[in-house]
Amino acid sequence: MHKLLIRTCFLVAMLFMVFSFTSFAAETTQPETNTTDVKVEQPAPTPASDTTTQSTQATPEPVQPSASPEQPAEDVASKTDSNEPAVTTEQAPTDKTTPPATQTQTVEPKTEATVQSNESAQKTAPSTEATPDTTPAVSEPKAAEPTPTTTQHTKILHTNDMHGRILEEDGRVIGMAKLKTVKQQENPDLMLDSGDAFQGLPISNNTKGADMANAMNEVGYDAMAVGNHEFDFGVEQAQKYKEQLNFPILSANTYKDGKLMFDPYTIVNKNGINYGIIGVTTPETAVKTHPDNIKGVTFTEPIPAVQNIMNQIKAQTDIFVILSHLGIDPSTKAEWRGDTLADTLARDRRFYDNEIIVLDGHSHSVIENGKINRNTLLAQTGTALANIGKVEFDYQNGTISNLNASLINVKDTADVTPDPALQQQLDEAKAKFEAQVSEVIIPNNTIQFQGERDDVRRHETNLGNAIADSMEAYSQNGFSHPADFAVTNGGGIRASIDKNQDVTLGDIITVLPFGNTISQIQVKGTDIAKMFEHSLSAPVENGQLGANGAFLHISKSIRVYYDINKAPGERVLKIEVLNKQTQQFEALDPNRIYYMTTNDFTASGGDGYDMLGGLREEGGSLDKVFSDYLREADLSQYDTDKISRIINGQPPVAQTEEQADTETQPATGDTAQPAPNTTTPAVPTQPALQPVASTQTTQPTASTSNVIPFPAATTTAQAGTSQVNASQNSASMTAHQTTTAQVNSTVTNLETIQSHLTTKSSNVYPLHANHAQQQAKTASTTKNDSNTEQTLPDTGSNDLPVWPIGLVLTGLGVAYISRKRDHAA
Repeated sequence: MHKLLIRTCFLVAMLFMVFSFTSFAAETTQPETNTTDVKVEQPAPTPASDTTTQSTQATPEPVQPSASPEQPAEDVASKTDSNEPAVTTEQAPTDKTTPPATQTQTVEPKTEATVQSNESAQKTAPSTEATPDTTPAVSEPKAAEPTPTTTQHTKILHTNDMHGRILEEDGRVIGMAKLKTVKQQENPDLMLDSGDAFQGLPISNNTKGADMANAMNEVGYDAMAVGNHEFDFGVEQAQKYKEQLNFPILSANTYKDGKLMFDPYTIVNKNGINYGIIGVTTPETAVKTHPDNIKGVTFTEPIPAVQNIMNQIKAQTDIFVILSHLGIDPSTKAEWRGDTLADTLARDRRFYDNEIIVLDGHSHSVIENGKINRNTLLAQTGTALANIGKVEFDYQNGTISNLNASLINVKDTADVTPDPALQQQLDEAKAKFEAQVSEVIIPNNTIQFQGERDDVRRHETNLGNAIADSMEAYSQNGFSHPADFAVTNGGGIRASIDKNQDVTLGDIITVLPFGNTISQIQVKGTDIAKMFEHSLSAPVENGQLGANGAFLHISKSIRVYYDINKAPGERVLKIEVLNKQTQQFEALDPNRIYYMTTNDFTASGGDGYDMLGGLREEGGSLDKVFSDYLREADLSQYDTDKISRIINGQPPVAQTEEQADTETQPATGDTAQPAPNTTTPAVPTQPALQPVASTQTTQPTASTSNVIPFPAATTTAQAGTSQVNASQNSASMTAHQTTTAQVNSTVTNLETIQSHLTTKSSNVYPLHANHAQQQAKTASTTKNDSNTEQTLPDTGSNDLPVWPIGLVLTGLGVAYISRKRDHAA
């Protein structure tokens, strides 16, 4: 009976031990997916308002018109059309005018509170803003013609954003000689321009706009506004236009060293009608030209500036014509836009009795029939002298009727004969320019630069790479912040550069004929992904992308991997950007803001890049930037046709990481611990790129993991369990077969297990009480910090069940003593 009791105790002890280790092994061998840190991607915080470059993040409410105490402003309805007048008889001098004390620098974007503050300030604008001297530039103004008592049909012609298009281009550009003929045929009362006339094509840039100024004089303009590109050749040249032009160049909100830089307005009497013509310039000029070009120049808020001048000259004016270089781009601050100006003036009761024509520019928008809101019309012609604007109306006794706006486009002028005298002047300018562009840029060029249409619109070429590299190189010193990378559209590349011959400036202009300028914008990572999806969205033709002018060529600091077999919009696999400090390529961060250099066409959303746009910093002409780069660069790097930047295929980095992941898989005994997947995932682009997972296995710590795997301990436990099972089976068959060596071996294995578990547990949680504290601390941190790496919840316990081991050891001891007694008996 005594022996049976002892053996029963031994078997019970074995069962307890087996149960304990089976439970413990199940708890400590949970799949490691529970211990891998899971990054919960948070939405990127809205960038703080920057002084110049972040003003497009939000669109403030339109500025309300300033109103006199006895005439409060009133809200009115919709908008539709616009027209304009101009001819100079009376001008306001600028040397006595100082900028308002409260508006010395207004290019900073404003929060909603700031806009409200400005609106309040405007209520007192007449008393706080300096009043320009309205004394005529001549001692006596021209006598006003008698007011007509019969209806007279009046016509105004206008242009904007001509950008140096002095020569006709078949089907594209009307040209200045034909413009003069059109003016003679239409016989308008006024000929006006809304700015950005001089900079653009190389033939105009070559003389800093002097040839264009001469042509405008010949056409017979009456007034023009100052555009942002009038500063592209520097402050001195901008001021020199006042001398070169035989008509006034106007801006009511541009100051140099505290004084108005240009005449703010001119009053013209034509056929008995007094036209008050006011110029206004976009404050975006502060970021749309090189900072050196506008030293000492500030731009005040445009709408209050216009309202104040209108209020001053109201008694002398029948019709107001605002030459507005503001634009209607939605990315521009609302209070800086031409459509906001027009709507604000339409609601201003002080001018209810006046007709107002706003002739806009800057955004290169075509408003074919204008937009009318009550007594105010808004019109714009587009860009590059592809259209001539025409505003017509009937006027009688201070009243306008039948107001309408239209365009004369390049096709309408196909049969127009250019003015012979002006054409001869332009031909001479062209011959002089062509002589100058014979300058050799690359003597005996040894590289064939591929620029054929079917190549640059389908895939990467060495010419596209070189152009993009030149843009990035320029940005390092040419902009206020170096670019992270550069892109340029294939549609802007129009010819190859042949080898074994001299390359001239004329050849470069043939490659880049559009007179584009360098621009730099800030783009979020998610929009960069969308941009490249658009670039690579052409239908597949014969195993390659179809020809697409929007195809982007990129600089050496960025790489794009794509799969041509995927659907458009889902082709981008991965985008990498060079870290300039480590010189290592890193995966595109979807939430980071990158500095990207490109041409002004792409930067403004051309070729369908509507994810771009917004405020941009502008530099030199693209042809000059590329020419300067070719003179200095090591061109041997482009002696290849190898595709190395825009690659159709899986990124090799991902393959390397996958191999590394395979090599780091646990040994056979550790199969219960699946290693974290370190293969870089494909980059999804809709709705946003996801950050590439880290390739380093996360080390378990008290703050990042609540379930700690113990591979070595588990392996030993399995071995110990096998030994115990063997002992248990033998005991059930015959207790007399249990030997001292078996018992000793089992005891040794159990002690080893205890040692492993104790060591691992103490490394992570030195005290059991600290375990609960650490869990509470981790939970609190995760809850309060949205950027903290988060983990999946616990699925098992780390606590070591020690009491069954003691019970097993006791049972083994009793069995051992019993065995001794049996032998002694």
